[in-house]
Amino acid sequence: MADLLISRVAPGVAMVRSVDPFDTLEIHRIERSNWQAAPEVSGVYLLHGVSEDGKLTVYIGMSTTNIKNRIRSHHVNPNKNWFGVLFAVPVANSILCPAIEAELIGQVTEAGVVDVIANEVDERRLRGVDDVHVEPAVDKIRDGLQLVLGSDIFTTSDIAERGGLDPPIERLPHLARAYKGQASEPRPREDADPETATHSYVGAGAVAWGYFEADDPDKRFCVLAGSGWRRATINPEAASYEAQRRVSEAQDELVTAGVLDESHMAFTRDHTFDNWSVATRIVSGKGSYSGAYNWQRLS
Repeated sequence: MADLLISRVAPGVAMVRSVDPFDTLEIHRIERSNWQAAPEVSGVYLLHGVSEDGKLTVYIGMSTTNIKNRIRSHHVNPNKNWFGVLFAVPVANSILCPAIEAELIGQVTEAGVVDVIANEVDERRLRGVDDVHVEPAVDKIRDGLQLVLGSDIFTTSDIAERGGLDPPIERLPHLARAYKGQASEPRPREDADPETATHSYVGAGAVAWGYFEADDPDKRFCVLAGSGWRRATINPEAASYEAQRRVSEAQDELVTAGVLDESHMAFTRDHTFDNWSVATRIVSGKGSYSGAYNWQRLS
């Protein structure tokens, strides 16, 4: 439940309201022909349609001043005017827009369910920012977009059942070591890194290390003892509920097996997962996260 503000409005009368600005989320669904109806406020937006090569495609952007002006530039840009419908989400606090945009781009790209048009946003700098408002904002915007889209484009296909009317898109199988986004460049080894670690976890809320059990394309990934983990957040009203529930159940099994310690929120011993995405979900508590964006090589 969001934080509540209780105020006295008259003798014997009190008013209770939420102080969470995203409790009353607005999502404007606008057909391409009516793009001028886009709100003239700060916020994020998603362009949705089929590209020239017949693939379901999205583009996610933001404006800290005027969404309509940004849509106008896409409307006349041959590289981005393929969209058939747009979804605009006003965000009153414009400072949050870049981080929200980066998180949404990252999650859709990680899922790989639709093609994502490249954006200039610096995900490595903006993802996982230390702002308590970003995560709940992203969760509610993502859930709302999934509802109006009628399909889940934010959850990776190996744990989500695709819904809606959009046909599945054939994709080539990924190799185990396709590093992306914030994990694309190796980082120097530090004194705190365990000697056996070849990778470190990239993401807010947990510090973890691991290594691949064998050469590519072997996908088995081991998380080292002492690595941290976060509990999955369960919200039955969220579109991501089933994915989060599966992550929570997997964490419970590892707690029962003695692999995860709840008192210190740490791995008690090394544990090998089928792949680095499964390892990521256990460490992060997020059913939409993938290994490619969250395990960085140590140089």
